[in-house]
Order: sequence, then structure tokens, then C-alpha cells
Amino acid sequence: MSNVSQDHFRPSSPEEQLSSKKAKNFQKKRSWIWEYFEEVNINEQTNNKGEQLKRCKVLDAEGEKCGAVYANDGSTGNAINHLLSEHEITKEGKINNVSNFLNLVIISIRLNLKIN
Repeated sequence: MSNVSQDHFRPSSPEEQLSSKKAKNFQKKRSWIWEYFEEVNINEQTNNKGEQLKRCKVLDAEGEKCGAVYANDGSTGNAINHLLSEHEITKEGKINNVSNFLNLVIISIRLNLKIN
């Protein structure tokens, strides 16, 4: 048997680290949160850790973007919690819309039961 070790790429210089972060951000966004968030331009970065950021783009009643900013590290938990607590948005949509839809379905079912 041969003992084969794998060489894992670890960026050592700041340029390599930045290049690695850029490559990570070009991956296809699969989460539903990206309908409500946008990546913050590298020139606008405010995170002192040098992390990429994402910004909430949900509009308020006056048409202004929310603007809440979270680390764009691949995790979506904080963004999901933000959407739920601040905007009442879930994966299925706005809570009020989902609730209203379910109420209409229930009423429709009840009406059908009475008619039949």
C-alpha cells in the first residue's frame, strides 16, 4: 500500500486570500434568501474582518431598501431570521399572504362541504 497525502490549498498571501474569497462568491446562489439580499460591492465593504457582506434589499412602505448587512460566509441563518423577524417573510413568501391564502383554502373547503 502506498501512503498518499492530499495537498489542500491554503492561501498564504493576502492576494491569494482575496482571490479565494472572490472565487467562493462566484458560486451559484442556491438559497431562496438571494431573492431578498444582494452582495455588497467589494469597494463598499464595512466589515473589519475583511469578510464579504450581503445586504437586505427588501423595500419599506416609502420604497427605501432595508439595508441590513450580514457576513456573506455561506451561512443563511442570520438572513433568514432577519427576513422573518423584520419583514415577516418566509421561504413560502410573506406571512400575511400565506396566512390569507390558507384562510381562503379553508373557506373554500368548508363551502364545498356544505354544498355537497
